[in-house]
Amino acid sequence: MSMISRSRCTLTVTLTQKSGVIERKFFETNNSNEMQWKVVSRNSSSTPSISRLSNSELIWTTNHVPSVSFTRSFATDSSGRDLPPKKNSDGADKSPISWKLLIVALGLAGGMLLWMKIVKKQKEERIEKSRQKYLGKAKLGGDWTLIDHFGNKRSSTDFRGQWLLIYFGFTHCPDICPEEIEKIVKVINKTDSIETLPKIQPMIISVDPERDTPEALKEYCSEFSPRLLGFTGTTEEISAATRAYRVYFSAGPKDEDKDYIVDHSIISYLVNPHGEFVDFYGKDKTVDQMYASIHLHIKKYLNELKTQQS
Repeated sequence: MSMISRSRCTLTVTLTQKSGVIERKFFETNNSNEMQWKVVSRNSSSTPSISRLSNSELIWTTNHVPSVSFTRSFATDSSGRDLPPKKNSDGADKSPISWKLLIVALGLAGGMLLWMKIVKKQKEERIEKSRQKYLGKAKLGGDWTLIDHFGNKRSSTDFRGQWLLIYFGFTHCPDICPEEIEKIVKVINKTDSIETLPKIQPMIISVDPERDTPEALKEYCSEFSPRLLGFTGTTEEISAATRAYRVYFSAGPKDEDKDYIVDHSIISYLVNPHGEFVDFYGKDKTVDQMYASIHLHIKKYLNELKTQQS
């Protein structure tokens, strides 16, 4: 038996006999569709009549054939409607993405992420190495003598044996100085919470000696932390301290109320217990970055000190 069409299928013939009537049921399989065709014959020898088959041509070559092959262009049900394609045996369409492909894709993504982290770390190490090389050559820091916010004459030598974090600013600074001092205070609070770390003395040295009296500094420092210590002095004394750390500052023009802004460097300086400049931190540094750097410098200093003593 053959039926002319575009795709090839296989029919399995099932013969049943009821009251002298032979029914031949054809079960079609073509990996995507399953369909039953029924051909009825009134006796075993006569040419069968077709009970349901539209828009196709069917020709019997023998009455009793266990299986035949044919081709067809489409299949219809008894009403002539097109039949939907058969689903997979599990009742769901196969996904175009297999588990193997998914695992490979995840592996590639993980490898790419790891590679990016390695590249980023190497870049940061190169930057830090270059920075440390520069710091080793920089001639920053030095002794100074100023007046603290309690009105006492103090020298940098009075703080030998202590770590210092020095910021140059002024009390009338509208926004930048408060932000930087708040950042310094947060760093100090973090280091104070670690019992194994020595106490660091935060300081602000005024670049506006005309307005920043000891009293003004005392009130200003109390707004941030009782640990913050303010310093002021004469114009010559302030200039000597700023030159030691290469701090730029310049007072702007005064307005009608005699008010003015002082333009200055926005940098904090880390000084070790020997009074030596160790590192600096600009406006772009975060609290965590400053803390990590300071922690590293202190650890390195303590290790060198143990080596010298042994």
